[in-house]
Amino acid sequence: MSKFTVSQSVDHIVRQLKDGFTLAAADHILVRDSDDLPLLIEDLCRRARNEMTGGQRDLAENIFIMAIRIGLNLVGRDAEIAGMRPEVAERSASTLMKEVRALEETDASSAVSAVESFIMGMEGVNSCDSLPGYMAEKIRSRLAGSLSPSAFIRAFGEVARGTVYWRMVEERYCKFGNDYARGLEILRHLGFSQVSTNPVLAARAFDEDPSLRSQLAVEIKKHEDWMSDPEAHRDDMALSATLMALWPNLEVFRPLAVRMQNLDYMISFQLNPNIAEDAEASLENAKLAHGLAARHLAEYDQHLGLSNPGAVPPNIVLKVAGSSKAARTITRELNAAGIGTNNTVVYTVGQEIRLILDSFEGKARALKAGKPITRTYETNMGGRLVSHLREIEATKIFARIRDLHGEARALNLLKILAKDLGLSVDLLQLLDGPGTVEPKADRVCAYSNLRYLTHPSFLKMVEEAGLRRNDVEQLENDIRKAGTLVARRVYQTFYTQENRDRWVGYLQRQYGVTGPQARSILESVDVLPASKRIPEDTYDTLAYPNMCNTEFPNQARAVQLFAEKGGFGLADYKNAALESPEAGLVERLSGLAEFVRSYEITSELAKALVSVGVIPSVESYGLRGILEEQWPEFGSVLKTMAEFRAAYEHFASQCVDLARKQTDPDK
Repeated sequence: MSKFTVSQSVDHIVRQLKDGFTLAAADHILVRDSDDLPLLIEDLCRRARNEMTGGQRDLAENIFIMAIRIGLNLVGRDAEIAGMRPEVAERSASTLMKEVRALEETDASSAVSAVESFIMGMEGVNSCDSLPGYMAEKIRSRLAGSLSPSAFIRAFGEVARGTVYWRMVEERYCKFGNDYARGLEILRHLGFSQVSTNPVLAARAFDEDPSLRSQLAVEIKKHEDWMSDPEAHRDDMALSATLMALWPNLEVFRPLAVRMQNLDYMISFQLNPNIAEDAEASLENAKLAHGLAARHLAEYDQHLGLSNPGAVPPNIVLKVAGSSKAARTITRELNAAGIGTNNTVVYTVGQEIRLILDSFEGKARALKAGKPITRTYETNMGGRLVSHLREIEATKIFARIRDLHGEARALNLLKILAKDLGLSVDLLQLLDGPGTVEPKADRVCAYSNLRYLTHPSFLKMVEEAGLRRNDVEQLENDIRKAGTLVARRVYQTFYTQENRDRWVGYLQRQYGVTGPQARSILESVDVLPASKRIPEDTYDTLAYPNMCNTEFPNQARAVQLFAEKGGFGLADYKNAALESPEAGLVERLSGLAEFVRSYEITSELAKALVSVGVIPSVESYGLRGILEEQWPEFGSVLKTMAEFRAAYEHFASQCVDLARKQTDPDK
């Protein structure tokens, strides 16, 4: 933490402000003792007024941006998380509002520009289809055109407190993460404490923020080898570019990560998906990324004003694709080195339990070697599992139509569906080509085309084929809950109160760690439901602690809007992840082979759980889950890795093209 006096802190903040580091300047208040904060704010605003008399427009606007950021730290959850006493935060916020109103009279034009810039940034997250975008709509309505920083700070606090996420964090329903590369600063004020990215999201960050391309161009020019042979260094540039998209998030979370000693506020960075099955190469890639993050944050810690820059390890965890047995080795070794992991591309109970156990082993080795451990995550890609199951069942429905009415009739109904869905001419022409209905139905009924089996066009086709509409509606309703069932089973395996105690005992016996060490290992892992499709995917997996729902921007907005419906009761979802499945649901889903493979486990893993005492018998979870050697072949794994690899290659190619333009602008 910072040991600065008020005078030293004011000097430090003004230096950062002049250098353009408005976030670090504002966040300095989160890394120092806070009892004298009202006095600091008075002195700082006095200095700011003096600086504004110079007539520098950019500096004046930055002063207001910094003031807004300090204000949001005080009206958001940040001050509380940083350990600030409520009465100090309230006095500081009151002092700031008074001082900022005086500053607004000095330069009203710069004040309005600062607010407009902030609101436009919120609206730009996922093209406004996001929780920050939703909040921006509410804030504009409250401000009614009066864009003063003081009014904006007040409106932001009111809108933030009105979100369901504020209540869920405050009342400890769950922890939350941002499944996106942008918008994190706003969500931090609501209490979000994790952010996750992948190659697709890194590319979107570059699309949404043109300044990232400029930064990458500057970095490329520093490397003669990249310039001379861009193709040979595509992976180096892609790594650098992805980290650039992450630096702002690392900086946003850094002060609170330092306060929490990396037991929350972690950023997930996805390793190169092309080497996911190569443990040695992935470990090298991970340690390189971790080292680059350490170097970046050691410098940023100085901007924050920390007394010992770089002393707290980087608040970054490495996303390890559970697409092969190599994930086990990578998970163990990174955790043993004190570097956290986020296992991704995982869909099955067996994968998730196995990889959590591997993280336990690595963490135990780290603690015994005197190394700190960090918060780590076990991602449950429930939405992608649901999409995979739905695609399989939609194709089966067309196979059934073929069996009932013949190939021609099935193909004709498929063509009608494709036209109703508005699919491309190329795909429609493909349906007229050679081949049977099943592979064609697989293309037409992909999630990108058919989101639900209850789509009106699909149900119309079902009825025209003489099938029962109610059966399809029941199937869709059941499939939607498959990902939630997997997440709940994993969470309950480790984090019911009875099982927590059993795991602590196991870790002590298995690895020779102390009781407190065993508990710290267990408590440092969060189950991370991701890739949600509907609001219920979030609400039905709420639990605290050790559950962190990571939300794509439009999912967070949908969750908020769901809470505003009549009859909604948040209390109905308290500890929803500990609930048992509804009667008959698992039995109905057990008719789906891929669900069985995802929900049940192997005999080897079952025996291990029985030995710990967390399940009563080897048969408790069923024994038809996928084996480790089958991980790469599981349908959801195949589809996701193909998407990630394609996105990575596209992103790497963009980096190569940018490098070529540095030597030949006409290319």
